[in-house]
Amino acid sequence: MAETPVIIGVGDIKNRSTAVADAKEPATLILEAIASALIDASPSADSDLKSMVDSIDVVRTWTWPYPDLPGLLAEKLGVDKNIKWKRCSEHGGDKPGKLFDQAAKRVAKGDCKVVVVTGGEALASRASFHTYRAAYLGH
Repeated sequence: MAETPVIIGVGDIKNRSTAVADAKEPATLILEAIASALIDASPSADSDLKSMVDSIDVVRTWTWPYPDLPGLLAEKLGVDKNIKWKRCSEHGGDKPGKLFDQAAKRVAKGDCKVVVVTGGEALASRASFHTYRAAYLGH
């Protein structure tokens, strides 16, 4: 029996600060966005929903290299034992849509129940680090 994929939560985090003290790497921003999406989906039961996550799709970041960003996110969320599917796409403006489409197909086929499709960048943080390094470290 086919399932109907439904978007149940959305989270968006922006860190526009260029102060070094406010710098955050993409994984931190992504985790904050996932937490926001879980609350958006179910304000009183976000931990129950989080425990059901069994698939994580991530658009590859430009600013930080990660050997396994979906695995890192699963670990930080405490769902690494549940994960049936994890993927990090290549770079590109079409990748969020492609990941979303593939995730919906997995849900429709019954391969996964709760899927996280995410991505994040830390361009302001990266810029603040380079400014700091140039000004204070002489590089």
